[in-house]
Amino acid sequence: MRAQAEPAGTATDLLRQLLRPHRAVVQLIALPGIFSVPLLIAQMWYLAKIAAALLAKSPFAGTDVFLLALCWFGRTALLLAKDDIAQHLSRKLRCQVRQHLLAQLAALGPLRSRFGSDGALSTLVTEQVDALDGYISRYAPQQILVLAAPLFILLAVAFHSIFAALLLLLTAPLVPLFMVLVGREASKASQQQLQLLSRMGGRLYDFLQGLPLLKRLSATDIAAAHLEHAAGQYQQGSMKVLRLAFLSTAVLELFTSVAIALVALYLGLGLLGELPWHKAQLLLPYQSALFILLLCPEFYQPLRQLGTDYHARAQAIAACTEFRVLYQAEHNSPQKAATQVSLVTSPVQAAELNFHHILVGDASSPRLRINELSIKAGEQLLISGPSGSGKSTFLQLIAGFVPFEGEVMVDGIRLNASSIYQLRNQIGYLQQQAELLPGTIADNLKLAKTDATTEEMQLVLTQVELWDFLSRQPEGLDYQIGDLGAGLSGGQQQRLALARLLLQQKSIWLLDEPFAELDEDTSQRLSALLQRISQGKTLLLVSHQLVQPGWLSRTLSFEQGRLVDREQSTEDSTQQQRWNC
Repeated sequence: MRAQAEPAGTATDLLRQLLRPHRAVVQLIALPGIFSVPLLIAQMWYLAKIAAALLAKSPFAGTDVFLLALCWFGRTALLLAKDDIAQHLSRKLRCQVRQHLLAQLAALGPLRSRFGSDGALSTLVTEQVDALDGYISRYAPQQILVLAAPLFILLAVAFHSIFAALLLLLTAPLVPLFMVLVGREASKASQQQLQLLSRMGGRLYDFLQGLPLLKRLSATDIAAAHLEHAAGQYQQGSMKVLRLAFLSTAVLELFTSVAIALVALYLGLGLLGELPWHKAQLLLPYQSALFILLLCPEFYQPLRQLGTDYHARAQAIAACTEFRVLYQAEHNSPQKAATQVSLVTSPVQAAELNFHHILVGDASSPRLRINELSIKAGEQLLISGPSGSGKSTFLQLIAGFVPFEGEVMVDGIRLNASSIYQLRNQIGYLQQQAELLPGTIADNLKLAKTDATTEEMQLVLTQVELWDFLSRQPEGLDYQIGDLGAGLSGGQQQRLALARLLLQQKSIWLLDEPFAELDEDTSQRLSALLQRISQGKTLLLVSHQLVQPGWLSRTLSFEQGRLVDREQSTEDSTQQQRWNC
């Protein structure tokens, strides 16, 4: 498994890639709009016919009014159908993109930090994916309509006046030209705005996560001032984007109005007989002139709409620029995950791990290098070493979250793209800060096993010595905890996390500094508890504080990314059951 290069292509390429499987649906969206154009032409003809009859003070047929109303209702129904299909496609495609990004983040595990903080990533998955809506539901279908609709109208106008049709044809390119010129600046502003939103979301998430500490340090006012400043910057950026949007719309309206005015001037002079090449001659009947004039705004409408939706394209490109690298990151495919995870349906026995010529990172300054290492099934090890020595990287290697060279074998199965999800299903992971969600104890336990029964939850809570506390609470399993486990002490939070591990029934336990934030007495009690509940598991416990207790088999020591010591003195270490806090 080698590190993958940054994916090639641009944000525009990614947009095309996303829409490619849905081309037929995009064409289906455009069809009602295309079919509505003949109805529009007929509607304007009947309207001009009725107006001409009123001007001549002659009666008009009731069928003309009926057909006019029929055309209007038919066109409205087609446009509503177009919008409904477009919104359905937009929701479906955004849901697929969001699921893919979430699957990528799940595959990355701890390495997701390379793509931003959790706050920035949550903004990316929600706000920035939603920025695709306008492009999918409006801009993509409008690219088809902008060719078909003006062509039908141009033919209808040419039937009555070739010169008026030429005027429309010559002025039409001005609209997309200025749309592109103004749209480039709008695209840059949209991308800057999304980046600002991402940073603000990450900052808000970090402040909320550290709110208890900010309160203890009386620094909430400082955090609020930072957020207020960031919100002010975002507000200024939003106003800049809106200014550009209004500017481009005004430019498009200006040139459209000038073009329509030229046609109106030509028709007006023709009706008065004042055209130089048609002096004292009626160029067109009133009904035809009014018909052409009514169609002129509709001729430019698809072009104006495309110009308005060009901002939706700019937003979509800016959003794709932000999440493209994550979306196209070449891990084990997320689709494969759903298949592979289901391969292991029952708990397995303790696993044996073997490592051969492992290299993580660059050979000149490796994050981790192991020549040969074997960990027997059921063996329980302490992983020690200073900060940055490669301890956490070693756990991430076993979990399949880092690209590496060499060979990792788990129970004789080689760790690679096809086996990683099956093997990961055997691994339970616990870090120094238990990831607990606001809700009940039962809700947090069911994150590990959604169909866990009350008896199973009480059993694991008893094993981790937490049920005695909960049984004294009126709520029991419905005991509520807040953000970051508020309502439980640090030791109780780790006990709850251990209970989740027990519910999962994993064969390999990876514990990354689980006692780092606990006091010495609590750490010793949890160490003794861990000895009891981890029997039969292959356990790797990372700590730079704990000196090997007697119940652990041996110590693996890391230094500057290299495995430097494999101490196996179980008897000698029995005398070193203490903490260096």
